[in-house]
Amino acid sequence: MPFLRKALKALREQVSTDIERHSGESASARGDTYYPIAQAVAGIAHGLHGHLQYNVDQLFDESADDENLLRRAAEMGIYQIGAFRASGTATITGNEGATVEAETLLQDDNQQLYRVTESTTIVTGTATLQLTSVEAGASGNLAAGITLRLVNSILDIDSTATVIEITGGADVESIQRVAERLSERRKNPPMGGNDNDYIAWVKAAHVDVTRAWCYSNTPHIGAVTVRFVTDNLSTPIPTETHINAVTDYTDTVRPSGMRGFSVGALVGKPLDITFSRLIPNNIATRVAINAELNDLIQREGKPGGILLLSQINEAISLATGETDHRIDLTDDFTCFAWQIPELGVMTWP
Repeated sequence: MPFLRKALKALREQVSTDIERHSGESASARGDTYYPIAQAVAGIAHGLHGHLQYNVDQLFDESADDENLLRRAAEMGIYQIGAFRASGTATITGNEGATVEAETLLQDDNQQLYRVTESTTIVTGTATLQLTSVEAGASGNLAAGITLRLVNSILDIDSTATVIEITGGADVESIQRVAERLSERRKNPPMGGNDNDYIAWVKAAHVDVTRAWCYSNTPHIGAVTVRFVTDNLSTPIPTETHINAVTDYTDTVRPSGMRGFSVGALVGKPLDITFSRLIPNNIATRVAINAELNDLIQREGKPGGILLLSQINEAISLATGETDHRIDLTDDFTCFAWQIPELGVMTWP
């Protein structure tokens, strides 16, 4: 039978009753001689019971506080992943032969700083800069077309650069993600390099990795290929920065005797759906349908996988508010080994 922690009121009544039984004096009402003592003792007992409950909670991953969860994870070789600096490229123009030296600083409109990692010379009027954000974090990611400005002007070099892509920046890993990796580690203890080990290594390589798959003996006997996605970003398709981070980290922990290891490229295969009937046909229902389809893709979608037509219809039917629909799909949605499903264009009635 489990121990039931008594409420403060019950402890007060118990202590007052004990004092009255042993002393013959009243301790239950204000003004009684022993009333303050009964209240103080009950308060102390309640606090001690609370501390005991706290200690019990720290014995389990699901109830431990953040500090003790990180400690429990560290005992299993799982450490909170630190923030990542974003990196990528931008184009800049200038006079032929002019050079942008390494460590040159540029900044965006939000005063986020980026440094040039390799010296670059203008050829035919333009050059591609290799950039890394000075500060780590997701705020360093920039979409294509964003303008960067030189902090200090350079002779024969224009003052602005245009981002091609700057990605891979990520904040410190959340406690929830650490807890998820710890749970997976307990369910799948290390086995010297099996599929689950590679999946765990890929997720430990970068905070943005959400799902991963391992393919043994691919592309040849003795080699391993992994693929992964970044569901929480604007696209699940990993960038070159993510692929490099996963490759570099996994190479440091995988068995050294493997004949080869690679990260397989992925491309998105959009799930486009045309509705010929939707009741009710309103914004709320459409948003709910998109949410359910995204959830289905994240649960069941994988490279080379199949989304059954029945699953797609079920997801639409589960959307809040939906009562009836008809869609143009007549067969299952199938992906090749290098494809991952992603929500495409929804055409409404």
